[in-house]
Amino acid sequence: MMLSMRLPTSSAALRRNSRRCITSLPSWATLDPTSLGSATTPHSVTNLVNGQWNTPAKSLIIPNPMDKDAPPVCTVPDTQPEELTPFIESMNRIPKSGVHNPLKNVERYLQFGEISRKAGQ
Repeated sequence: MMLSMRLPTSSAALRRNSRRCITSLPSWATLDPTSLGSATTPHSVTNLVNGQWNTPAKSLIIPNPMDKDAPPVCTVPDTQPEELTPFIESMNRIPKSGVHNPLKNVERYLQFGEISRKAGQ
């Protein structure tokens, strides 16, 4: 009996908190599934290598999961083995200790700590 009396309060609090969380989401963090595939030209995802956006030779088409007859949602890179050379060269330029090693770059480490502190406020 006591448990059934507590449930409405808990579920009401849960609904109130979930509503508050949903309404506080920024617009870029939401997606209306009915809008998927509404554009006649699907969004095109590209590769990023050496700070440049590159279009691959081949792409995979991602169909609309809500309506198979609607236009595709997007195209994503289908990077082929012969296109991997720039990626491998870019990775080889990274030092073995990494680019964010706190022992080699103390200022950067402190900067990330400050960013984390501000994010936690």
